Amino acid sequence: MNESVNPEMLTLAREIRGWTQKYVSEASGISQGKISKYEGGIAHVKDSDLSLFVNALRFPADFFYQKGFRLGNEPSEIFHRRRRTVAIRDLRRIDGLVDLYRLGSRYLLNAFEITSSTSVPSLALDEYDSVAQMAEAVRAAWKIPAGPVRDLIGWLEHASCLVFSYDFRTDKIDEAVQWIPPSPPVIVVNKSAPADRVRFSLAHALGHLVMHRDVVPYKEMEDEANEFAAAFLMPKEDIEHELEPATIQHMLELKEYWKVSMQSLIRRANKLGVITPRRYMSLFQQLSRAGYRKREPFPIERESPQLVQRLLDSHKEHLDYSDRELAKLLKVHIDDYYDWYYPKKIIEFPTNDFQFGLRGNSGVSLET
Repeated sequence: MNESVNPEMLTLAREIRGWTQKYVSEASGISQGKISKYEGGIAHVKDSDLSLFVNALRFPADFFYQKGFRLGNEPSEIFHRRRRTVAIRDLRRIDGLVDLYRLGSRYLLNAFEITSSTSVPSLALDEYDSVAQMAEAVRAAWKIPAGPVRDLIGWLEHASCLVFSYDFRTDKIDEAVQWIPPSPPVIVVNKSAPADRVRFSLAHALGHLVMHRDVVPYKEMEDEANEFAAAFLMPKEDIEHELEPATIQHMLELKEYWKVSMQSLIRRANKLGVITPRRYMSLFQQLSRAGYRKREPFPIERESPQLVQRLLDSHKEHLDYSDRELAKLLKVHIDDYYDWYYPKKIIEFPTNDFQFGLRGNSGVSLET
């Protein structure tokens, strides 16, 4: 019998695949009763059964031996931007992927250290007059110029956030974010979503990291994260005077400059009192008639994460790793390695100026 298999990893592998215990049973030939006992830590996994799990779930044996734990079962462990109608299986699948990225980051950062002059601050709501003021404080701390936030992913990565873009295969989830020190913050966004929606989701994730770290969950959290995102991307002092005339055509023009959706601009105009509630409803009715509520015209340029790819590339350049060796380091199948860590890119901004340098005998230091 094998006493080293981590039952948490059995469940994690299954949830990443989006499978039930019954489906794993059918695919592996192991009874569902055994699988339940294995995942519950009631029984130790036999060597022969581990081989069946490896073949069925398509994870290498090392994945199941690794130390670590799953998160996402409690509201405060992983924050999402999602619809209420999302299927539980899809939610667990995305949560599992976030856990996988967090666990993998440990191995990538054993040889490399991310050093940055900025970080994600932890701010207390009771010390500020409003959520908008907190968003302003973060922009000031990061020295973001007035106006639109150019290359939002770049700002997050310079604060040591690990950003991943992956096709969630559902439009019911836009983003998931987790921060379990000493690992850096992990943000995963749905790359099949429009680029303007992705940017808002990233700012929404930042709001959770700033305001809701180690906080007992409460029902207003999502509204606060949305308010933070709007204020962070569209500061009142910078945008208020630009929101008129409140027409669809003008919102289209503002969209290109501010890199946010027309819907976000209309909501911001309503929040700031630039338009009346009646005008707000009229504009959204126009969007609905034009079919723009789900997919707006004139998509903005898509930002691409670069920090994780540079970490991987540096393992190849400085430590002579091959892709297969990196997949082994990350404890994933080579096909999943390419899918999860090198997804097909859509449109990219110019490369961020990350700097690398040897750091004594402990590895390589990466500066953002």
